[in-house]
Amino acid sequence: MANIAFGSKYFIFSKFSSIPKTSKIEADRANLIKEFNDLNEFANSKELKDFSALGKYLESKECQSLRSSIDADRKKEQDKIKLYETRKKSKSFKDYFKFKTSPKLKDYLAFLASKELKDYEELEKTVTSKKYEEEKKNFENQKSAEDKKVQEFNGMKKSKAFKTYFKFAGSQKLKEFSTISGSADLKKYFDLETLINSKEFQKQKSAVDPKQFNASPENKKIQELGQLKKSRSIKLYFKFKESAAYKNYLSFEKSGELKKYNELEQYLNSAAHKDKLASATKNLAALTGQFSDYLQKKKSRKIKDFYHFQNSPKYKSFQAFDKSKELSDYLALEKYLQSDDHKTLLKSIEEKDTAEKEKKSKYEAFKNSKKYKWYLGLKDSDKFNVLKKWEVVFEDDFTDKQLDRKKWMTRYYWGDKLINDAYAFETDKAFPTDGKNLEYGNSHVKIVTRNEKTKGKMWKPPFGFIPRDFTYTTGLISTAGLHKQKFGKIEAKLKINYTKPVDYHFWMASQMNLPHVDILKVAGKKSKVDMANLYGNVTAKKAPEKKTAEFSGLDVTQDFFIYSLDWTKDKLTWKINGVTVNEQTKGIPQEEMYLVFSCGITGKTENLGLPASMDIDWVRCYKQV
Repeated sequence: MANIAFGSKYFIFSKFSSIPKTSKIEADRANLIKEFNDLNEFANSKELKDFSALGKYLESKECQSLRSSIDADRKKEQDKIKLYETRKKSKSFKDYFKFKTSPKLKDYLAFLASKELKDYEELEKTVTSKKYEEEKKNFENQKSAEDKKVQEFNGMKKSKAFKTYFKFAGSQKLKEFSTISGSADLKKYFDLETLINSKEFQKQKSAVDPKQFNASPENKKIQELGQLKKSRSIKLYFKFKESAAYKNYLSFEKSGELKKYNELEQYLNSAAHKDKLASATKNLAALTGQFSDYLQKKKSRKIKDFYHFQNSPKYKSFQAFDKSKELSDYLALEKYLQSDDHKTLLKSIEEKDTAEKEKKSKYEAFKNSKKYKWYLGLKDSDKFNVLKKWEVVFEDDFTDKQLDRKKWMTRYYWGDKLINDAYAFETDKAFPTDGKNLEYGNSHVKIVTRNEKTKGKMWKPPFGFIPRDFTYTTGLISTAGLHKQKFGKIEAKLKINYTKPVDYHFWMASQMNLPHVDILKVAGKKSKVDMANLYGNVTAKKAPEKKTAEFSGLDVTQDFFIYSLDWTKDKLTWKINGVTVNEQTKGIPQEEMYLVFSCGITGKTENLGLPASMDIDWVRCYKQV
């Protein structure tokens, strides 16, 4: 239900019809903040980065190239299978395999398969061929090459450079340096150094009041870094890191010499080396024995007769095709198609194809997920503009059981500055004790007005501060000298425990008292909220200008309410639980002001129902981003 404005007053038809509940406002705000934080967390999440990277990959030349490669490799293997089947059905191959199974050839092959002939032919082929000489030379070279590798490794191992390297690698200093490198202190040192050198930290540091800097978190971080710099382990770390010995060690570790040494050592300890050396020695001995056997078998009768058949035209024709490139290629292709290499390649092609399809499927699944659609729907929306618009510059949730003296004082500004004490004004009947009338609990601070006698000072022009007896006590908290701001949003969650004629105030003032803005003033009625803006020259004889307004019908004792002031250079806007209850565009303050929460008694003191209090749940001040 909307408010109806008449002049400077606002009226509502029922107590809660136009002012939303505080609990709902705070719940909505908390939900909005949570959703905003969730959005930012998701925006910076690994899964979103992975999705973005995957999308770029799927559109990249790399992906297209891999896709083309997969298709080309698959076609290449299919072409090999097709070629093999075509050759297998050709006339030349059918004739070859027919002769190969003929009775004459079977008889010849039976003798050919005899041990005597087989041994002779193998020996003759071996000892009279260039291959025999090449194999002999190859085995000699192979044995010589393995021996040279052993000699080269032993020479490197005995060199000064390698002795120096391995001595340093096993040194206690390097072990200690490695321990420090993985330590929490070194990590903390680098984290602090990065933080302190960041623009954000320097900005925070510049924003700290120089008078408060020594006690600030920023100074504590700087001091903590300084202590770490002086620690033995950190000094040792940087000294060792910059030492010539360590740099030489690192340089040598990356050198081609060490790599070659490690490769040689690995190779000489491998089965491959041992097998090559043993194989070369064994094969050289075998070749010598073969030559002796050949000389004896060459003189036998059976061998002489065998060669007569072997030189026949039919056998030569068969033999020619048997040794042809055409047959060799066919058999090689057949062997390849039956090999693990072929099967592995086919499997690899299918695995790559499956992997690429899975990437595409994963991308589409994420793209169509509820979470990603939620993100897209919010990332460019104006839903969070209200959060982005404001930056907190001051806040207190009163969670401690004592007042934070870095944020609050319990006196009026001029009393603290001039007499270092609390004081009351001439019209005050309750003395604002210096923090004695503050109570803490349930994350609240409570300003309590009591029926108790006390002595205190009173400001009475032209005499100044004079002593006086008071029948009542009360309290105040103020950010004077600690926090002040020009423009922005100021808000507090308050509950008035009303007793007439106690006045309850939430206000702001400049250092010279004017301008002065009453964000909340409850006096006379618990259902009437007064708001005011006072401005002018405090030293002028003329009374200050005053713009006032009322908001009636809301019982401020029924619940906590959020009272706020939006302050721009052209306008003041008062709100209760987000509902605008007053606006002013004249006499807008153009200088910094501080906050004050206070209670007092200035009216008649009959039938007082003391104690009375004003509960403050939290206070927040913002600047517009």
